[in-house]
Amino acid sequence: MEMDSLEVHVVDTFDEEEEEDEDASRYNDDACDPQQQQQEQDLSAEDISPQDLTAESRLCLARSGLRSLPAQLLCGPRLTVLDIRDNLLTELPNDIWRLKGLQEMRLDRNALRELPDGLVQLHDLHTLSAAQNRITTLPAGLLGHMEALRSLTLNSNLLEAAAVSAAAQKPVRENGHANEGDGVESLGPLSHVDLRGNSLCGSIVLADYGALTSLDVSFNKVQSLDLAALEQLRRLHCASNELRHLALSGRSLEVLVAPNNKLQMVQVEPPPSRLQELDLSRNELTMMPSWLVECRGLSSIDVSHNQLTSLPEVVFLLPHLHTMQAGHNSLRSLPTIQNANLSLQILRLQSNALTALPPHLLNCCNRLVELNLSSNRLMVIFDDTGGQLKALRRLMASYNQLGDAALRQIARLPNLKALHLAYNRITQIPAICIDSWSEIQELVLSGNHLISLPESITSLRKLQVLRMHSNQIRSCPTVNQMLSLKVLDLSHNKLEQIDLARLAPPGLQCLDISCNHRLHVDPSHFNQYRSKRAMSLVDTSGQNRSCLPMSPYHEAAALELPWTLGFADGGAWSRFPICQLRLPAFCNTEALLGIFEGSGASGPEVAKLLAQSVPRLLLEERTLPDTAHEYMKYTILSAHRELRQKGQLSGANAVMCHISRPSPAKPYILRVASVGPQGVLLARIGGSCARLTKSAPHSEPNRVLGQSAEFPLVIPDPFVTEVILGETDQFIIGASERSVIASFVPRWWLILCFDKKVLGVCPRRRGSPRGGSVAWNFSRQ
Repeated sequence: MEMDSLEVHVVDTFDEEEEEDEDASRYNDDACDPQQQQQEQDLSAEDISPQDLTAESRLCLARSGLRSLPAQLLCGPRLTVLDIRDNLLTELPNDIWRLKGLQEMRLDRNALRELPDGLVQLHDLHTLSAAQNRITTLPAGLLGHMEALRSLTLNSNLLEAAAVSAAAQKPVRENGHANEGDGVESLGPLSHVDLRGNSLCGSIVLADYGALTSLDVSFNKVQSLDLAALEQLRRLHCASNELRHLALSGRSLEVLVAPNNKLQMVQVEPPPSRLQELDLSRNELTMMPSWLVECRGLSSIDVSHNQLTSLPEVVFLLPHLHTMQAGHNSLRSLPTIQNANLSLQILRLQSNALTALPPHLLNCCNRLVELNLSSNRLMVIFDDTGGQLKALRRLMASYNQLGDAALRQIARLPNLKALHLAYNRITQIPAICIDSWSEIQELVLSGNHLISLPESITSLRKLQVLRMHSNQIRSCPTVNQMLSLKVLDLSHNKLEQIDLARLAPPGLQCLDISCNHRLHVDPSHFNQYRSKRAMSLVDTSGQNRSCLPMSPYHEAAALELPWTLGFADGGAWSRFPICQLRLPAFCNTEALLGIFEGSGASGPEVAKLLAQSVPRLLLEERTLPDTAHEYMKYTILSAHRELRQKGQLSGANAVMCHISRPSPAKPYILRVASVGPQGVLLARIGGSCARLTKSAPHSEPNRVLGQSAEFPLVIPDPFVTEVILGETDQFIIGASERSVIASFVPRWWLILCFDKKVLGVCPRRRGSPRGGSVAWNFSRQ
């Protein structure tokens, strides 16, 4: 019996004011039980006792189902804190000013479209938070002119620059005249402003907010930001805009976070001598800022994903620099540094064009804990005269040109815990390496030229992950005494015979021996081992077999469909509540694929329920005359309804792909429906690709399946699209947020280049896709 595509898992991994139209009401039926629906009724005035308004200075009405603010509440002059988050409020009364003693008001996650002018008359209010509403206008004088306001949080609304500018105007008194006085003297003590995820665009110049210390305008469309007059500004976050111009005062600046823009330079005057954190990643920098030489307190620099060709020596010599990230640039060399004791602990230089490292650079990095040199052109890493990097714990150098000599040099690292050398030119593992790596926990040598593993590898008692796929290994040592081993990947090799009892230690969670076409396993031995230990089989061939293949592999015996399914998992270190739907022969001639990622306490159960129910729901919706024309959308909505009580406190993101054709003479049509940040890419021959899903704007409510007990209740609004498949279409790549972002950055589908996604999933040499996503391959017939 041949093991052409078998992976063995020894443990089960599943341990705008919304007006509800007919569709919304139909697919939200039974979302809440009667008790839950009763809890959502309006809070009446009788529910607020006189003691709440006179004796207590704090009143919390969060998640109370409020649709309007009870008039009785405005009779509480002693009220200092009012919390009405997570309700259904669409407006506030203008006589809110009657709460004269109010100091803190929290209005987050309602359905407010504006704030009343009366807010400006709350002279003691120092904290106002109205995040995740639908606010488009602000009262005049709200920004900077309130006498006590220090913190203003308005993230995830619909504010435009004109509305913010109007809010900076002086408030109009009842006599129709504006307040007297100009200049900074008339402004309040506003120090913290959060405007993330709004609709700000164009140029913004702030000159009159002298007390401002923290500003966040991330996830907008601002092209120019001039804050040179804000001398007290300590923290600026302006990620994911369209910035081409950024001017700042460096007098007090401590944190600058401006990734994912179009910056070619950043103007800071005077130099930010107090700067501690700098993030200019994913911009268009061709050189490092000249003012960095003055940043003696800088501890973290991220300039990855730019157009840098060199790094200045002065950056490495900064006395407190802890982390330096310059990956995904065009670096060809690094500065020569000698006789220095660098403070660097994390150095990431992956995806550049480095052919060699300066002779003494790493000798000066005695505190280095993590070094990433993957995807360069290195033949060696350490010179023969270099000392030991005793602090180094993680070394990533995959996709280089390293050979056996380089591996012997790495043997000088006695405290390594993770070593990634995949896709190099290594032919053997020297004994000196095994003797030196007593602390190693993760060893990845996939995609090399190994023909065997040394028997001494079993002496690595702390090893948890051993990945050796895509080599030429013919046999494997007896590893059943490696008690720490959790993941063993020997797929895409030349294994001929194995004994599971000798290959699976007690703690093993995942054994991948797929795509060893010469491998045969005696079914009786397998069944005997399976009777002693719980396990599940994952068929990576795309045929969804639940048992071992009973005959040798033959190409002609494979499915006669123009596609096959690849396989990848989400990593070995975490257990994610993710469930895949893999039906390559749905209705015999179609394909139905999906990824469901649960959230909340019942996340795994919700994801599994969705994967089980979606095929039935799709068949139902496709046969109904009213929904057949948009059956993908209605399948998602029906799945929302299907969760019922299980989806009250838990929810799920989902992406679903359906491939079919109206008749044998017609081309195949790919239809995609998604809710949440899951992504699907269609990769084509030649390397081009198209994204088939769209994430909701940052200001939109979080639309997921389930979570029907949330306030306000938001019905999922699936994104649906379809593509006619052609001869050049090669892969569909799907990924969930958690399984992929764990390896990259938050909101991965928004900012990671498409070609990098394809490169990380498609096979480099042999075998099925690897990585934190799923590839569904087309083999055109």
